[in-house]
Amino acid sequence: MMTNDELPRRSLRELIQSCSGTSQDIRNSRRFTLWCLAWALAYVGAHWTLKADLELATALVWLLVSTPILLMIATVFSYANFLRNADELLQKIQMQGLAMGFGAGVVFVTGYQLLEAAGASEMQTDHLLIVMIFSWVAGQLHGSWRYR
Repeated sequence: MMTNDELPRRSLRELIQSCSGTSQDIRNSRRFTLWCLAWALAYVGAHWTLKADLELATALVWLLVSTPILLMIATVFSYANFLRNADELLQKIQMQGLAMGFGAGVVFVTGYQLLEAAGASEMQTDHLLIVMIFSWVAGQLHGSWRYR
């Protein structure tokens, strides 16, 4: 059995691609990524527009608020489809990433509540989202490295 020192060195891209699963997994992953990008663009656009203190019609405000929410719901369904159809190794890697993201979110929220009680400024949900997403990605990268 090879030790970690004996394994060939790979770039980060090669590491990720080696644990990408089947061609269907890659297609589903790309579909999920496109949904994520659509949501992110809609969210940022809506956030900036709503923060600009423009005189907007009520219907436009509702459209700006509901579009990112609906896109995120579609993103969640796309990710669920990706997981459901992924091969077992890819599912395991994704579950490790989800566990790390969720765990980091719980630690961050409960820890920051204590910091707020000690006098820190109020937590913004954007910070929680960033912690969870980066931890999710770190968990996926660790899983990809672990099962290479």
